[in-house]
Amino acid sequence: MDNNISLIPKEESGSNSLPKFSSFKSPDIELSSLSKLGLGLVAILLLITAGFYFWKYQLNNQAKAFNTELQSLTSQRDVSLENRLKNLNSVLEIFKGVLDEHRYWTLFFDVLEAKTLNSVTFKTLETSDTDSTINMSGSAPSYGVLAQQVKILEDTPNIVSVTSSNIALSAEGKVNFGLKIVFSKDLIIKK
Repeated sequence: MDNNISLIPKEESGSNSLPKFSSFKSPDIELSSLSKLGLGLVAILLLITAGFYFWKYQLNNQAKAFNTELQSLTSQRDVSLENRLKNLNSVLEIFKGVLDEHRYWTLFFDVLEAKTLNSVTFKTLETSDTDSTINMSGSAPSYGVLAQQVKILEDTPNIVSVTSSNIALSAEGKVNFGLKIVFSKDLIIKK
């Protein structure tokens, strides 16, 4: 037996080659199909989470851009002009209300002119918009003409009723009378 123990490897005779190293192989790990599925799901969840973070980042950038644009537009506002326009709008609504409620009495006079017989004369006129009435006094050459005049006015659109009163003969031989005409508001409102 050789008592010569040496830790240095002996050289092989006739060869000047490099020493040989042993190669190590990693152990083969096989994953079950359930493990592969779990790893796949984890990878998908990581991708989805990363996508949500990217989306959140983009939404934050858009929100910042919108806020910047809003501040820019807000700085360009003319507050005094806006207040004047609001005041103008309220004034215009008041005028619109006044115009909508305006009564055009000339429309009644046009109807009265068209529907009055040539021989009938009106002397006084008193109107009431709240009651939608007109009180008139006048004279006609005869009772028949007065009756004809009342019938013409009753048949006129937008006149609800005609009532005669204070019918009497005058010293000149004419028939004096009073008429109360109740009319629809449509008669004196322009459309």
